[in-house]
Amino acid sequence: MNTMYQVWIAVIGALIMAGGLGGIFYLIIKQNATLGIRAIQFIIIVFVVCLMLILGVMNILGRETIGTIIGVIVGFGISTFTKD
Repeated sequence: MNTMYQVWIAVIGALIMAGGLGGIFYLIIKQNATLGIRAIQFIIIVFVVCLMLILGVMNILGRETIGTIIGVIVGFGISTFTKD
């Protein structure tokens, strides 16, 4: 039962990753948008958060590691607000 829960979390995380990447490709192809720093940050955050969720649920990452990664993501996400 526990393994099935982990598989579903992994599948949902993979779908979120694919959706984020598909959304960026849609903007680039259909709306002639450019791949700027915000789009790159969005892709990185979507992939890292989903990967962290998957690895955390499968007990590959410990609590301390997850806390550190969350801090890095928050710092990375707000780092460019002062540059605008």
